Amino acid sequence: MSVAPPPPPLFVLGAPAVGTSRVAAWLGTHPQLCAVPELNLSMADTVGELLDIAVLDAGPLLDGLLRALAVLGFGAQTDAAVEQARQWLQDRAGQATAEVLEWLVRQAAPRRLVVPDSGAALRPMDLLRLRRGRPDSYWLQVMRHPWIHGCVLAGLCEERLFVPPDYKDFSRKPPQLDPQIPWLRANLNLESALARLDGSARRQVCIEALEDSQGAARVAVLEWLSVAADALTLDAMDPMSWTFAGYGPRSAPYGLEAEALEPVAESWRERLATTALEGPLPWRGDEVGFDRQVLALANRYGYTE
Repeated sequence: MSVAPPPPPLFVLGAPAVGTSRVAAWLGTHPQLCAVPELNLSMADTVGELLDIAVLDAGPLLDGLLRALAVLGFGAQTDAAVEQARQWLQDRAGQATAEVLEWLVRQAAPRRLVVPDSGAALRPMDLLRLRRGRPDSYWLQVMRHPWIHGCVLAGLCEERLFVPPDYKDFSRKPPQLDPQIPWLRANLNLESALARLDGSARRQVCIEALEDSQGAARVAVLEWLSVAADALTLDAMDPMSWTFAGYGPRSAPYGLEAEALEPVAESWRERLATTALEGPLPWRGDEVGFDRQVLALANRYGYTE
């Protein structure tokens, strides 16, 4: 008796701070889907290279992958299971990262594996690895109003000692945070990558549309994935009940976008109540507004004010 092959994975992609982890948390509570934290497998060709990058990074680069392996491979999200997952990776240093993804796909089966990623969109080589590693994968590009995105990212970066260079405007001295830069770069990179995929395997969605629990956007995404989209299923999908909601065990607490783990700085929250495409940007302090390219793309995504 033949066994049906596992469904191809879904990658939920977007600029940093657009809410890819929030989308994964919602999808991860669907009975036919299995969402995990960010894996970062596309950052390297082999597991050994990824482990080396993690050492140099000295941050939580592997936390999401370790949490996913702990649950899908060792049955628990505990420090002991995380240590087993870490050893599992070290034992496979010579394997391709695409093989690890395939292993997770099969562990999740018959559910479809859902993988959020808030960094790959800034790195075209990562997007290329995703396409090559699993050519039949589905891609969901998540967009957010550039004003809301900018305020969230500015709030999350406000008291951080390190802000990635990708987030900064280097035409200013010293370089200053400007979230519209990663917003534009990530979306343009994703548009280019999506254009190379089969039309049935790609989709774009604004996170604002997904925030309506019974809205058409949620139904459309589920129907696109060929999973149940009835009212009872939608009502039962509670992101707070996602296996990976919030912090993980002490040895691997992260793996989600910062917004999914910590509140935006209080000083920025009131700015999230309204949106604006015209006028000075609150994170710049020099009376400069959105770049023309940002405005044109935002308008194309349906943001008009």
